[in-house]
This record gives sequence, structure tokens and C-alpha cells, in this order.
Amino acid sequence: MLDRFKPENYKSFYDNHIKDKNVLVMGSGPSVNSTNWGNLDIDTILTTSFFYLNDKIRSLTNIKHITLTQLVDLYHPNLIEFLNKNKQCQIGFEVNGPVSSMRHFKKFTTEYKDRVVDYWTTDHSNCLHIGVGGRLCLFAMNFLPKTLYYVGVDGTSENPSKDPENAFRPKSMHQGWDHTRVHSSEGHLKMAKILHTHSVKNNVNLYNLGEGFDYNISTEYSKIHYPLTKEIINKIKTQ
Repeated sequence: MLDRFKPENYKSFYDNHIKDKNVLVMGSGPSVNSTNWGNLDIDTILTTSFFYLNDKIRSLTNIKHITLTQLVDLYHPNLIEFLNKNKQCQIGFEVNGPVSSMRHFKKFTTEYKDRVVDYWTTDHSNCLHIGVGGRLCLFAMNFLPKTLYYVGVDGTSENPSKDPENAFRPKSMHQGWDHTRVHSSEGHLKMAKILHTHSVKNNVNLYNLGEGFDYNISTEYSKIHYPLTKEIINKIKTQ
């Protein structure tokens, strides 16, 4: 599934922290706040751009990878503080035109050159409008975790104006194309099918922790092909 990964020798870091581990990919969708995912046994977390605006998330010590997009302030105090405290956390970019031309990109990637990776998977372009969290699921599957959980990889309901707030940037989402379910449904369902195919092939346990919420698009596929167990539901359900 990996189409690009630079530098190649950094793959060993991901083997050490993902292979045969219980891994959580965390997007910024509302299921992050609507489930008690912290009750699960998680070895490694991979998360996305604005995680550092959520005080609870940025205080976690098992985040080992963050992917940053062109929308991020690379020198936001919260982000820098997190990186200084968590020196083993790798910094991912899906390098393209907008990313490479973002403000302070050259300075930042030079300063953190020993931690920066550039990656892309063969399925990124096949699953449109799934967000960084969804693409991180595809990335993580390459390194064969024991279990791959994902949360906050939601999309929207058919009435997005009434959806719960984004977990990382409250009141800031659903302002553009991403507020329409019709744009993202196909991508999320393709993502779910691809993840499921690879999980079966490689004996990876796969779970969608956002399953059941009306704004979680991949529920349509996951509840049939890789449903949450009763044990997991009892652990993560909120009162």
C-alpha cells in the first residue's frame, strides 16, 4: 500500500511502534469526544493536524506519529511544546504543492529533520474526502498492527449542521465542501472496504470506534464486516 515513504530507513520506527501492537488512529471527528476510547489497551496513537488544540489529546504520551497539513501553524506554541516533550514522536507530511509552500515549511522540516517523514499510499487517491485520519488508517495498516482501532474518522450525518463539534477545532468545521455527506460517502466506504481486505489478508483486528453514530459514514460497512464486539462496546460507551 505504500507508494512513497521518505526517508526509507525510518520505517524501522514504525515497525517498532506499530507491528503487532494495539494501535489507535485518531481523526478529529466528534466520535473522539463521544466514546471512552481511553478505556482500551492502546500501545500507539497516530493523529492529525490540530490535535494540539485539544488539551486532553496533546497531553497523551503514547502519540508516536502526527501528520500535519498546510492549514497548520507550524510554530504554534502548543505544537512546539508537544514536540519538545515527546521527542520520539515522528512528524508526517503528505508532501505536495500546498504543503511544501506552506509558511515556515523549510525552516520547520530542517529543524526537525531527524523526525520528519514524507509518505503517500497507493489508496490515498482512491478514497477521496476521508481526511487525514482516514488516510492515516491506510498508512498504519502497512505496518501490520495486531489491532487497528480508529476513532474520529467520521464524515458527517445527512444533517451536518446538527452534528456534534469537531474534537480538535470546535465550531470551525463544516464550513466548506466537507459539510456535505454526498462528497465523502464514497471515499469513506472505499476506505472501510480496503482496510477490511487488508485486515483479513494480514490477520489484523480492525474496529471502527465511531460505529453506530449517524455521522460515522463507514458504519454502513464496518457493522457488517468488522463490527465492534460487546466487550469493546461496554468499554467505550458513554453514559
